[in-house]
Amino acid sequence: MGEIKIKVEHLVSPEIDTCTYGGDFWGKDVCQYHTHRNRTHGRKAQMERNVPKCALFNVWLDKSYKKCAECQKACKEAWNKRAGEDGAEE
Repeated sequence: MGEIKIKVEHLVSPEIDTCTYGGDFWGKDVCQYHTHRNRTHGRKAQMERNVPKCALFNVWLDKSYKKCAECQKACKEAWNKRAGEDGAEE
């Protein structure tokens, strides 16, 4: 049998560059897929602790609360699709 391609929808933060929402008095809310994990490099290198990671696309991030390139691309496509639907209704 061959492979089947499916499309899945996920809820991520609406901001373009960051994984944060507006927030409240105590701080900003964070995307549910943004986590901090320990990254190992095998036996010879030391473990990096508390490194930010996008769990949705399984990508290590450069900075905390920064969206990965895959998330940014998917969000831009969703925004363009939404803008196209809004323009078609008018």
